[in-house]
Amino acid sequence: MQSRAALTRKSSHSLLTGLEPEASGLISLQYYSGWSKPCIHYRVLGTEVWTDLPGLIFKTAEGSEAFSAQIEGKGIEFVCNDGVPGGWDKAPGNKNYFIERPGKYTLRNGKIEQQLTPPKAPALVVATEVGSTTACLSWNPPEGMEEAEIGGYQVYRNGASVYRGDRALTWVDKGLKGNVEYSYTVSTINVQGNESQKCLATTVKTNVPGKPGPPAWLKVSATGQDFVELTWKPPIDLGGASVTAYNIWRAMPDQHPSTAECVGTIIGRDVETGQDKDTLDWKDTFVKQGETFVYQVSAVHLPDSTMARSTSQALLMEELRKKASNSLLSVDEGENEGPRCECVVGKAQAMLKAPRMGDTEPHVLMQAFNWDSCYNKNGWYNVVKGCVEELKEAGIDMLWLPPPSQCVDDRGYLPGQWYNLNSKYGSDAELRGLISDLHAAGISPVADIVINHRCASEKDSQGKWTSFKNPDWERWAICKDDPSGDGQGSQSTGQNIEYAPDIDHTNKKVQEDSKAYMKWLMEDVGFRAIRLDFVLGYGAWFQEQYVRAVGTPYAVAEYWHGDVQVLRNYINATKGVVAVYDFPVYYTLKNAIHSNDFSGLSCGGRLPGVMGCDPVRAMTFVENHDTSHLEVVGGKFGDNNQVCRAYAFLLTHCGIPSIFWSDWSDRGGEVKKQLKALCQVRKSIGVHCTSKVNIQASQGGLYAAYIEGKHGTIAFKMGSNDWAPGGGGWAIKAYGHEYAVWAKGGQ
Repeated sequence: MQSRAALTRKSSHSLLTGLEPEASGLISLQYYSGWSKPCIHYRVLGTEVWTDLPGLIFKTAEGSEAFSAQIEGKGIEFVCNDGVPGGWDKAPGNKNYFIERPGKYTLRNGKIEQQLTPPKAPALVVATEVGSTTACLSWNPPEGMEEAEIGGYQVYRNGASVYRGDRALTWVDKGLKGNVEYSYTVSTINVQGNESQKCLATTVKTNVPGKPGPPAWLKVSATGQDFVELTWKPPIDLGGASVTAYNIWRAMPDQHPSTAECVGTIIGRDVETGQDKDTLDWKDTFVKQGETFVYQVSAVHLPDSTMARSTSQALLMEELRKKASNSLLSVDEGENEGPRCECVVGKAQAMLKAPRMGDTEPHVLMQAFNWDSCYNKNGWYNVVKGCVEELKEAGIDMLWLPPPSQCVDDRGYLPGQWYNLNSKYGSDAELRGLISDLHAAGISPVADIVINHRCASEKDSQGKWTSFKNPDWERWAICKDDPSGDGQGSQSTGQNIEYAPDIDHTNKKVQEDSKAYMKWLMEDVGFRAIRLDFVLGYGAWFQEQYVRAVGTPYAVAEYWHGDVQVLRNYINATKGVVAVYDFPVYYTLKNAIHSNDFSGLSCGGRLPGVMGCDPVRAMTFVENHDTSHLEVVGGKFGDNNQVCRAYAFLLTHCGIPSIFWSDWSDRGGEVKKQLKALCQVRKSIGVHCTSKVNIQASQGGLYAAYIEGKHGTIAFKMGSNDWAPGGGGWAIKAYGHEYAVWAKGGQ
């Protein structure tokens, strides 16, 4: 038997929280127990006096397996025992039971429930405000029923449940049809979930329909040499009647939108089924290569037959009028067409062909952001947009952009809503505008894909951040060994992280959503290549699936490791569809340039790192947004001369070289001048990922090599010692401190 002190300790645990005790009354308790003569040992709340052990003996309830007791008082704290004493029945957590107000209760299996009388229906439901699409309903609480017993109310429209809420006595029904009668009833739900009968019905007739709102999410979904394709969603506010058609408006960029002309009308409803379409699209085929127009769309309740562009369309419009509902036919002519949506700009241009692994184009990639780009007051996408022509002239043909989705962090590496493209770098429209300019300039946008982990948008019912939105997931999408302890999925297939939930990529739904998201970025948004973030976090076989699912464009992975064999094992695990950043070359080249000893750049006549064994899958770099500020790798690569020397080596050799934005923009005009010259000689000679490299010297004070391109040959040297290519026909094309580039041939 436990001590009396243990039995009578005070507890904050309350089984009926929120119920205020009455001034006086009777507590009736039915206790379901296996004991023959159970007792209740209690104190009345507000006093400190407990009953003498074993307490009040329960009486046998007639016709029931339960025992009963009646106690006067506002509330009680109690425990039950078998009367010997010997056994004790306590609340979960080894706490005392509490009943905090008079009433009838049952105690069974450690749980107290109040036995309430059946709930009563609300009184006097009325419509306090009615529009063409809304009805505001109000009602009185049921008479003779205490507020504490009410759990909420349920609203029915024309007999079907449309809302179940809390104790609030008003609710607004939205999305109604105009000029239509609706019948409403309301029932009460008590705190135990029991429902009353419905109250008397009230009839509401909505006002005649008004104008529909502007269509939503208008965007340019595709372009070609002779077309611009638009897509959009129906208006959020339909105005009280269906939207059965849409007018498309077009203007020149230098004209005010009010001068736009209607260039198309499409039906927004399936004429056979009568169902409104969820997504609309229209293709402008009256454009020529390079032409740019501003587009808007307006929603129409019933189309004007005179706006038809073809006989078949006119027939469809007429059919709609014949099948129109009462709400449509009651629309006034002046309320038929709604306002136009926000403008989008479309340019007739062929979308770029995606770069492929191993193609022999002389690619040069630029990482077009740094660690603090998200804080630019002008919007980072706008900054990059202003540099597109300069990048094109320099020969940059791939641009790695920051993670595009809405994120918890500023820099984009803790993504939340995948399909929300508004981030700290700029808006959805600004990103799409930048990508359109990149396509026109022949520069392939590279998407930074962050799908190893993801941050929830809302808390779940248990107060945990596990409710994901856009796409929608719950706890099942989180790995069960995630450090948060909130996951219900399978074990992680890679390294866990502490700063965001690890996503379970073994889940079929996660796989489908990941593929759909990447496909959307490629086909809808316009990205043309992929950078995979933190591939250590999930299995390489999933990454292979995802890259193949979007047509196997060029893809490069962030696998931060200095051992070339580790990187080769990863490449093999993806079956060669993913390249890697060549960290072994990064470390080797940094050491060689700082020490003026280049012996490490030749491994038996072969280049180091992935560049030397699989140059097709080697992306070489001098700096990136991580290395530039992390002391763990020794800090920044070096001074301006050292950085230019490193870029001279990478831009004249095999693999795909990457230029870091800060090296291009922040190191001054002389560095940019040298980088431009190096990019242009690579393009002119046609040096590509598999160009043959013949190393002539690799020693203290000197590295020299010949590199064969599609259109000629490069001779390159760096280091403090002298060297020049043999034979005639060589012309100096680029040079800097302790390096020089000669070329023979070229375009």
